[in-house]
Amino acid sequence: MTSIQIYIDADACPVKAEVYRVAERYALKVFVVANTYIGVPRDPRI
Repeated sequence: MTSIQIYIDADACPVKAEVYRVAERYALKVFVVANTYIGVPRDPRI
């Protein structure tokens, strides 16, 4: 089984909220990369 992981360039991604919703629905792991503080949902997979 292949585990899908999503990497987001949070400085330039206009659809972060949509990515979080899809990741929650399918139990995917999300990595958020940014050069400044970005608030993310409190979820162990993000």
